[in-house]
Amino acid sequence: MSVENKKLKELIAYQNFNSVMDLSNQNLTDQDMGIIIQHGIVGKKCKSLNLWGNRFTHEGISILVGILDGNKTLKELDLSYNRISDRGVQMICTVLSSNTCVLQDIDLSSNGITDKGAIYLANMLKNNHTLTTLVLNHNEITNDGLKSLVDALAHDNRKLIQLKLDFNPWITGRGVDYIFQSLKDNQILKEVYVKNCSVEDQDLPMLQEKAITFGFDVFI
Repeated sequence: MSVENKKLKELIAYQNFNSVMDLSNQNLTDQDMGIIIQHGIVGKKCKSLNLWGNRFTHEGISILVGILDGNKTLKELDLSYNRISDRGVQMICTVLSSNTCVLQDIDLSSNGITDKGAIYLANMLKNNHTLTTLVLNHNEITNDGLKSLVDALAHDNRKLIQLKLDFNPWITGRGVDYIFQSLKDNQILKEVYVKNCSVEDQDLPMLQEKAITFGFDVFI
């Protein structure tokens, strides 16, 4: 057993059963995913798995989705600040679309996700019945990707409560205004975050005024 594997197993063993598994910022790679699954997701039956700030790519995700399919324990998954890209997002969306797991909260911030990934997520939202929080901060999603997500929430999804898109530099005031145009009848969504995107100063007062009178909270 390598020193790294031993350290990871010890870290997992230290954490509580059926609780939060915090493996954030451990410089973990795709090769570590098997240990995480065996000893963390299966062995500890964790409800929340924090993999923030590691080095996972779509290859690690291809291993992870195998255990997500059919899992009835894991409800929160933080994959932020990794390298999963649109390919990893596609794999996750395939599982979430099948409704064979109970995942409610997923954080995919800072993973190089583009509009292609946003389309995968939008299609997933049309079918998923469990996800209540989707976090996509610090990615490369544009107004077009935002539109795909909003359309899914406007016409098909009746479960998502919170959507976060902060620090996506290609989202402008036009994209934010589309939220107001399309989601006025959504009775489920409670919060949308589009802070620190690229809303121009002259558009901000008008959008903030709309946000005040809107049916749910929009943070600009």
